[in-house]
Amino acid sequence: MNRVLISLGLALLAPLAQAAAADRWVQATRLMLRAEASPTAAIVGSLQQGSRVRLVTPNVGGGDWCMVEVSSGLVFAACRYLSEQPVAPPRAGEGGVPADRRWVGGSNLLLRAEPRPDAAVLGRLALNTALRLTGDNAGNGYCAVQRVDGDTTPGYTACRYLQTSPLAWQRISEPTQGGADNPDFDPARAFWIAPSWELMAHYARRLAQQREAQGEAAPKGADEQLERMKATLSGQVVPTAEPATVWPEWATVQREGSGMSGTLQLYGSQFDGGGQRRVAGLLGALPALPAAAPSWWRSDADLAGPQESVPSLAARFGGQVQWLHESLQPGSPNRGSVLPGGRIERLTQPLHRVSLLSSQALRDETVRPQFVSLSWDPTNDVMCEGWVGGFGSGETDAATYRRNGLTRPATPGPMTLFTFWSSRPLPAGPARWTRQVFKLDRDATGFVAGEWRTVDMDGDGIADLAWLQATGRGPGHLGDEPQHDDAWYRLLVANVAGRWRLLAVDTFSYGCGC
Repeated sequence: MNRVLISLGLALLAPLAQAAAADRWVQATRLMLRAEASPTAAIVGSLQQGSRVRLVTPNVGGGDWCMVEVSSGLVFAACRYLSEQPVAPPRAGEGGVPADRRWVGGSNLLLRAEPRPDAAVLGRLALNTALRLTGDNAGNGYCAVQRVDGDTTPGYTACRYLQTSPLAWQRISEPTQGGADNPDFDPARAFWIAPSWELMAHYARRLAQQREAQGEAAPKGADEQLERMKATLSGQVVPTAEPATVWPEWATVQREGSGMSGTLQLYGSQFDGGGQRRVAGLLGALPALPAAAPSWWRSDADLAGPQESVPSLAARFGGQVQWLHESLQPGSPNRGSVLPGGRIERLTQPLHRVSLLSSQALRDETVRPQFVSLSWDPTNDVMCEGWVGGFGSGETDAATYRRNGLTRPATPGPMTLFTFWSSRPLPAGPARWTRQVFKLDRDATGFVAGEWRTVDMDGDGIADLAWLQATGRGPGHLGDEPQHDDAWYRLLVANVAGRWRLLAVDTFSYGCGC
């Protein structure tokens, strides 16, 4: 079912809660929500009597329409059906509501032709669909019903999912109300009405706390309901609107000098304030790159930096963004955990992950880019999530790690200097490398030495990549700057269609910053 319509269908709030200044209550039996301020605009959902919305803009479209905010976003509703005072929801047998009125208290409730679980399915009933009881309990837990509006085909549905009043969605789906804990919060029930990662996290956190309180008497192993929640969510394709990263031309970076300190990620006391002159000094002191001409990289669609997000990669290379639960993946050490766990953001489109190696070779691996995150979890105050000291997109020698109180990750083979993404495999034949080492003036540039390495990937005599490493006193951690020199700064520029572009910057991380 369309996610927007589900969200709109669940927008009922605790109708008699304390009103905020912009709150309004639906006083119509059923209020249509439209995409635009017009009676002919597309209907994107509906709300029942007693639903609460937030008024954003009154008197739109000649004064008859109000822009309101519901759980799915901004929509339009007829202003005359919105009350400034709380409106009680309808209840069977009260206020003129027929005693045989019922409302669906679940999502996608099946309407069957006969009162048994194997009978033909006539349709699916959305949350808060208004029904009329057409007979006594048919036995086996089924009730004879028909819709009040629209298709009134009679049928049978499970009695336990029928309620005498519409469900006040946010009463069971919000952990807090008015800044206080919500005693009616029921993440499990809310999840199965409208599955979400956030509700799953709240259920898992509550479960973990219960088991901790029970101590040795707590159940062991996986929780069946939590595992079903994870499986329900895992694998979903999520819409994204993040554009592809735009890389500045290297000539522009050099021309703007100190104004590019943020782009170049040059920070610390030697580059702050008056020290920004050193940014321009460094750019001016670097040996010139070889002349660029069209070669291996034909357009921006051929490659991307290692720090680009998965949605940004999708915008550049195509493919979709998929969310998966980490604990369900093969070989996960967290299988069966009752904690909310990690969420994997993965690109469905395989790409080439190319690594520049210290042995002056290139490595090409075909993988699906992904990022594992804990920060999605609203119940977890994540600090320093996944932090590992050192470079984010490469490695350096063990001595640099030891000098800064860190341990170098154990990785076999030559060190990785930099990685990046490509839609094209490496060309046949070995790449041609050049290396240039040079001295720098500490006061003028903030560094004492630098190194350029260029890579001609296809052997046509035109450099396709250039890697810079600079040595000096790094920024340290939380203002505790080291008094020794490290090769702490790296950047990668790429020859894209005959122009050098700054693809990525990588700096040695001395601490998580939290």
